[in-house]
Amino acid sequence: MMSPQLPQGFAAVDGGEDPHAFVSYVDAVSALSSAQAYKQLTLLMLRVGEGARVLDVGCGTGDDARALAQVVGPRGWVVGIDNSRTMIEEATRRQNGLGLPVEFYVGDAYQIAFPDEVFDACRADRVFQHLREPKKALSEMIRVTRSGGRIVVSDPDWGTFIVNSPDRDLTRRIVGFACDATTDGWMGRQLPGLFREVGLQDVQVRTSLVVIEEYDTAKEVLGIEWLAHGAAQAGVITSGEAERWLRGLQEDHAAGRFTCGLGGFITSGVKP
Repeated sequence: MMSPQLPQGFAAVDGGEDPHAFVSYVDAVSALSSAQAYKQLTLLMLRVGEGARVLDVGCGTGDDARALAQVVGPRGWVVGIDNSRTMIEEATRRQNGLGLPVEFYVGDAYQIAFPDEVFDACRADRVFQHLREPKKALSEMIRVTRSGGRIVVSDPDWGTFIVNSPDRDLTRRIVGFACDATTDGWMGRQLPGLFREVGLQDVQVRTSLVVIEEYDTAKEVLGIEWLAHGAAQAGVITSGEAERWLRGLQEDHAAGRFTCGLGGFITSGVKP
C-alpha cells in the first residue's frame, strides 16, 4: 500500500509504514516523458565527460547515477548517496552485474563523508525541498567539489502546482496547502539566490514542467487525493469540498479534460 504522504514524506523514507512504496513512487516519476526530459537537462548542465568524478546527493534508486556512469566511462567515477537505506539497497541491487563505475552509500547531505575537492561535479535532484537547512547541504556539496567544478540542483516549486478544475477558489486553497505541506514548497524559486549567496559563480537557471494527464498517475505522483483529504484535516477546506473536488477531477478525466502539472527550477553554478 502506498504511503498517504507521498511525495511529501521523503524526509524520512525508512521510518514510513512502507518504505518500498517510495521506490515505486520514484519509478513512477521517472516513467513520465516530461520528467525524463528535465532529468536529461540536469545531466547536460553538469558538463561532465569521460573520466569525470561526480557525486549524486539524494540518489534514490540510482537511475541518474547510472546514467552519469555511462557518460564518464571506465576512467570516471560516480558516487550516489542517500539517507535512506531502502533506496541505497535498491540502487545497489539495480547496479549489480552492470559493470559501471558507480558506487552507492548511505550518507548525510549535511555531512558528506568525503574529503575536500574530490569531485569534478556534484548534483541533487528533488532533494532540497525536503531539507530544513538547504544552505548547509549546498555548502557541503561545494566543499567536496574541486575549484572550477560545476554544481547542479533541481527542485520543484509547489507554488506552481497546476490542476485544471472548474472550482478555482477551492483549487487555490488545496494548491496552497500542497505548497505548505512540503518542508520548503518554494525551494525551486529560491535556488538561484541561494547559489549566489554561497558564492557560486556563473549561476544559470532553467525551468521544467512535469505534465500529467491521467488521474491515477496524478494520484500516485503528485498525491492529489492525500492533498485534498489533508487540506480537509487541516481545516483549509471541508471534507465535503475535498470529495467534491476529487469527484470533479475524476469526471474531467473521464471526459478527457484532466490536466495536472508541477513546475521546477534547475540551477547550476561554478565553484570559484
